[in-house]
Amino acid sequence: YLMGKGLTVMIAISGWISERSPVDGVGLISQQSVLLVTIALVIATMATTWLRLAALPFALAGLLTVSDTRTPDVLISEDARLVALPIGGGELAVSRERPNEFTVDNWKRALTSETIVVPEVFDKSDGQFDVADAVELPPGSPFYCSSGVCVARHMSGAIIAYVEDRKDTWKACGFAELIVINDATAYDACHNPLVLVITKRQLARKGSAAVFFDRQSATTPATISFAVNSPYRPWHTQRKYSREARGLA
Repeated sequence: YLMGKGLTVMIAISGWISERSPVDGVGLISQQSVLLVTIALVIATMATTWLRLAALPFALAGLLTVSDTRTPDVLISEDARLVALPIGGGELAVSRERPNEFTVDNWKRALTSETIVVPEVFDKSDGQFDVADAVELPPGSPFYCSSGVCVARHMSGAIIAYVEDRKDTWKACGFAELIVINDATAYDACHNPLVLVITKRQLARKGSAAVFFDRQSATTPATISFAVNSPYRPWHTQRKYSREARGLA
């Protein structure tokens, strides 16, 4: 009985504090910070004398470099069903009206975002928005969808396109810096080295992806980092046998 009451009080206090506290996510942590803090922990736990003080410089350096890392400009889920990008003001634009809550929560913490902005869908017949209008979108625009293609504009000015059917890829080749195709049978239909095309098959084989745009040059193609590297580790081998990884619909 007492334990139950204690848990009830603890949960109530936690809820009260959470409602009145800002987001406590620290975002991405740099590799050098993890390494330095690890060294500090090793020294602090293995040394038994005043030598433990040697851990302090490493711990301090780890804290100072904790945010010394670049956050991704675009995040893509491994099933190619969800694309997200920060658009400023603590907002995260996503490509689906009902995104996976678990995935989005993790991305919000990594990018220190608080608000999700879902796409706005337009009917082709009403003429309010056309895919070709993407070049007129201001930087930091969320996803707008029409004719099977969703487009958004990163704060850097780069245009991102999300395509459900590979047959619609050509619509974005003329203006997009990044095209994500939710189709395992898709291929790079743009044949333009400045346009980064990512297919469902690539993501099925290599996992979720982070994309980085060049902030110094608009003529430099975007770079991509996948969650799973080749050659596969033993526990990743099964990825290549899925239908999507084999390019099957």
